[in-house]
Amino acid sequence: MKKIISIILTVVLLTLCLFSCGETDNSDATKISFKSASTYSYLKQLDNQKVTINGYMATSSPVDGSFMFLMNLPYQSCPFCVPNTDRLSNTIEVYPKGGDSFPYTNQAISVVGTLVVAPSEDEYFEDMYSYQFNFKIVDATYTILSSDQIGMDIITWNRIAESDIINDIYKMYDYVNFLTDWEDYYIKSHYNSQGEYVKGYYLHPQDAYYYVTTKGAQWNYGFEDGYFDSLVSRLESIDKEATKDLVENIRNAEALANRSFEELLYSYDAINKELDDDPTNDIEPNYTKEWKYLEDFDNYDYVFKLNKGEELRSELNVVYTEFSNWLSSWEM
Repeated sequence: MKKIISIILTVVLLTLCLFSCGETDNSDATKISFKSASTYSYLKQLDNQKVTINGYMATSSPVDGSFMFLMNLPYQSCPFCVPNTDRLSNTIEVYPKGGDSFPYTNQAISVVGTLVVAPSEDEYFEDMYSYQFNFKIVDATYTILSSDQIGMDIITWNRIAESDIINDIYKMYDYVNFLTDWEDYYIKSHYNSQGEYVKGYYLHPQDAYYYVTTKGAQWNYGFEDGYFDSLVSRLESIDKEATKDLVENIRNAEALANRSFEELLYSYDAINKELDDDPTNDIEPNYTKEWKYLEDFDNYDYVFKLNKGEELRSELNVVYTEFSNWLSSWEM
């Protein structure tokens, strides 16, 4: 009987520890948000200070609990990244105190820890997955938030999360990024289907045109009729009023994609005329090209640059930042 009582007391004590050990004192912590976390200068002021932030643990966080991907959107399997990079966007890496680990939860949580910021905005930390980020939260703990602690329209937010529309918008931005930046894409050195070694090269206008316009090609999904309309329809079916700013952002991205494709199409026509050596060719190239040695591929090839390339990439940065700010504005 004494042994049974001892076991019961042990279970009770362990249970109490589960509920109390997770409690974290955040009275002296600075509350930050995903939106404020997008501003390096703001974060730098809080370097090595105690901070707190609310969010959700991504399911792709390491199973050993060695750190977590904290996001402000529930049910996300993968962290978000800036298009065509490994730089985290609307995702914060959070590390526990030495020797501890994070048990997974799909509930909203409040994280408290020390903010560590890279020495400059252009310097990045890197994790074992090669994701890059210029700030992180360390020596952290978390507690689960109750429903009355979540100060947002959680019903609408959950509907947005469950629809997976945000992941599809990130995919849309990958497409727009390719159109604005195709001349910086390259094909890696590889062996073709005949077993022949092909040295790597940067894309020519013909290559980029193929990847966009050919059915089943890598970027053709964004070129399909009704692609942007479909994204808008899905958003408006969730909540037309709550998503109106995001709808406007998608239309801005669509307009940029169209302008960028026109630049690609023009350069595609111009290079074809040049290759045909057509004496009637009166198309003025909208690009420059340079025959140069590509050290990464041990190969000589033409490298193309759109005349409006920097302008298009600058516009993409503005439009993408609008989207990122919209996403990060949903704070708990």
